[in-house]
Amino acid sequence: MKQKKMVIGIFILVILLIGFSVNFSLNKRYNLETFKVNNGWGYSIYKEKKLIIKQENIPSIQIKKPFATETDAIKIGELMVRKLEKRKTPSITYQELLVNSVDLYSFK
Repeated sequence: MKQKKMVIGIFILVILLIGFSVNFSLNKRYNLETFKVNNGWGYSIYKEKKLIIKQENIPSIQIKKPFATETDAIKIGELMVRKLEKRKTPSITYQELLVNSVDLYSFK
């Protein structure tokens, strides 16, 4: 009986460790990098070292304009990564730019 409980305990521990390992590796599939572009910033997202998104301009606005700050590029890039990890449509709305306080008015 004691041996059976130990085997079950070890089995549960192994399953938990595998689950944490899989979850950790899924979260590491995407990598965000920022880069300078013209008079501002953009971001790239890589999936397992393969470039899948290169965003040189602020999405969802009518003019082509880079992010004013690296912080703005990071905020929206991280939002995009979270969407990709949750298997949601990888798009950014104008409302999401406002909610994340992205500077839409500075022109350099």
